[in-house]
Amino acid sequence: MTALEVSVLPVDARSDLELAELLASCPASFAQQSHHWRNVITGLGVDTPLFLGCRSEGRLVGVLPAYRFEGPLGAILTSCAQAGPLGGVTVRAGESQEPIYAELLRSFIDLAEQRECAVASVISNPIWPDRELYERLFHADFVLENSCLILDLDEAVGPEGELIGASSNLRRNLRRAKSGTLSIDETQSLENVDTWYEIHHARHTEIGATPLPRDLFVGALEEMIPSGAGRFFFVRETDSGEMVAGGFYVLNRGVIDALMPSVRTDAAKLAPNFLLAMHSITWARDQGIRFYNWQASPPEGGVDRFKRQWGSRDHGYCYFSKITGDASKILGSDATEISREYPWHYVLPFDQLGGAGSKNAPSTRSSAWKARESAH
Repeated sequence: MTALEVSVLPVDARSDLELAELLASCPASFAQQSHHWRNVITGLGVDTPLFLGCRSEGRLVGVLPAYRFEGPLGAILTSCAQAGPLGGVTVRAGESQEPIYAELLRSFIDLAEQRECAVASVISNPIWPDRELYERLFHADFVLENSCLILDLDEAVGPEGELIGASSNLRRNLRRAKSGTLSIDETQSLENVDTWYEIHHARHTEIGATPLPRDLFVGALEEMIPSGAGRFFFVRETDSGEMVAGGFYVLNRGVIDALMPSVRTDAAKLAPNFLLAMHSITWARDQGIRFYNWQASPPEGGVDRFKRQWGSRDHGYCYFSKITGDASKILGSDATEISREYPWHYVLPFDQLGGAGSKNAPSTRSSAWKARESAH
């Protein structure tokens, strides 16, 4: 194979076109790897984009997103900053994967060391598995095995938009949601986003979670919606016109991510979450999208059960982390401190903090979640 060269991609129109063309060629790419999502994230002012591009004879053949976050316990370099954690290596269709992965991952580690990062983390692909390449080529110090629930729309939705294999409980809730008391609003406006953001903020506060910043959704409205890389859906009470639910979704090629659906608690009895999910699923199928990614959630509980009843299946992926500097403060912290100081950033498995674990054994979704609950 021709010699490969890796460098940090400039943030300019020419480079953005190259990146967009590469992602369009690759069935294993996500919206989170795009320059549109990069622009949304960098607009928040806390992450520095350092996307690595791999070239063969001048042609872009592979990309690895990279963001540097200056955390108070040590800087980190990650391939998936902020919400919607997807986005490791992607390779142009038809190219040999292994040498491109090898060059990009080696350069990622070098970049972390050059930029004085304590930890460097990359994420594998849940739909087109590449875990074995990361294991052989990245030599991680810590591994977190995680999973997300994905609905294959080719199998789940019929030609008329009907849901195949739905349980009687799901059908009953869908009938309730479609009874006429609720309606969908697809107006992509700042007014709608702001109204829905109040629901998002209130709901996250109720459950003790950190709300996403409003500027992320405003940035998405300005950057993702015009490019077709994102979509908002809102649910209103038909009679009053009041908004009771909504969600933000990102999409690229064959994948759509339900990034952040939120429902007003006092309206839950009307089943707006069912209408929102069904509408977004049908809309995605009409766009020719195959995979509907609900993303990860707590390993047990109502959210997990809600996603599974649609026929969604677990798709595994891993966070691979390497110590690239002085990580003593990070390793000596706990899940509460990391969550507070590195909001919406993956750093290390929670069960490996405070001297509680061993980097010789992979962490699991369950063990990391238990450590988080114990710390809180």
